[in-house]
Amino acid sequence: MARTLKMGLDFFPMDIDVFSDPKIVRLIKCQGGKAFTVYALLLCNIYKNGYYMRWDDELPFICSDSTGFERAFITEALKTCLSLGLFNKPLFESHNILTSVSIQLRYQRICRLSRRVCRIDDFSLLDNPEDPVITAAPDSTIASPTQIAPAPALDNEINSLKCDDLWLDNLQMLHKMSKDRLLDMLDEFRLSCAADGKEQGHDSTADAKRHFNSWLRIVLYSRNNANSKSNRQNQRRGSILCADEHKEYGGSF
Repeated sequence: MARTLKMGLDFFPMDIDVFSDPKIVRLIKCQGGKAFTVYALLLCNIYKNGYYMRWDDELPFICSDSTGFERAFITEALKTCLSLGLFNKPLFESHNILTSVSIQLRYQRICRLSRRVCRIDDFSLLDNPEDPVITAAPDSTIASPTQIAPAPALDNEINSLKCDDLWLDNLQMLHKMSKDRLLDMLDEFRLSCAADGKEQGHDSTADAKRHFNSWLRIVLYSRNNANSKSNRQNQRRGSILCADEHKEYGGSF
């Protein structure tokens, strides 16, 4: 069975001049540094699920538990964020959705850099920031995972291999490796193929699997030999007495 595509991010970048942003300056001036903590927490929750989230009656309680701030302050901080344009106010007022153009652009950029499959579709603000595209059902909380732009053939091929669980299970037993390690090796394999000029991929999926298996054997053999050689050298160094070391000679000659 193919793996479920992950919508949420594990991290997101924050500009080093964020505290020079006029909106952030005004937010802190209006409600203090605690308001920025609320804004950062909301960003984390948004990116954890994708590029937007729905504000409901439970979120003030959750944010209060996470920050230690009063629920009334959480609500006021959100209202200030909306009035300053840190979140799209019309979309919030019509659908209780928290997102913004900058949030969606950042999400899109991270997905492209990570070569992840994604799409800014539901509640999109990218085509027209003043006229959001509403395509999600009323109770939808995250966008559906589809592709934002055609990926190169090699990327599609690697993504397909990563989703072949039966094949990956066989490789785990054959090479005695974890699945996560195999997925990392597939990323290395993609770079190796790209360096060899195979951006258009292999002739078939079977050909790609054979190539990867052969490549993996060579890489693992080379790395194991390098590690063994390094260990032998370290053992030899450990047996040499340094000039400034004092050696105790026990017993008699």
